[in-house]
Amino acid sequence: MIAIIEGGDLKSPSHLRTSHPRPSEGEEVPITFIDMREVFAGWSPELKRTVYKNDFMETAGLKRVREVILLEVYNWLLEGISFIELSEMELDQFKEILDQFAEKGGEIFYTRKMQGQWMINYFRLAEPRLQKVDVKNTSMKKLIEKYV
Repeated sequence: MIAIIEGGDLKSPSHLRTSHPRPSEGEEVPITFIDMREVFAGWSPELKRTVYKNDFMETAGLKRVREVILLEVYNWLLEGISFIELSEMELDQFKEILDQFAEKGGEIFYTRKMQGQWMINYFRLAEPRLQKVDVKNTSMKKLIEKYV
């Protein structure tokens, strides 16, 4: 029997290739923004995990119910959809990065960093790898020499 493994970054830790990635400080997950929505989050003692509900009336039986922003992203390490729970402060920082991304392009990375005693979600924009070149002021020979 032959097993063929396709795609994915096989060297990346498995905790980054999940539907709810939780990178340690210094670890980064490349993401692409899909959608965001406000939902109610609460701890389910029966399921032993956080559950997200659209309506507050559906939160009966949940503990530590709070209103959060749930970010839906494409996780390039997972090669699938992931969800990131954001606070208002984290949402503001993400919106700044998203605005920069719309202007300049590039790649958005999700990480977490220590702020006081808490780990907060943090986003970083990596500059695009391709360099913009003014074709009118450059000969084809110079372009070929530069990139080959």
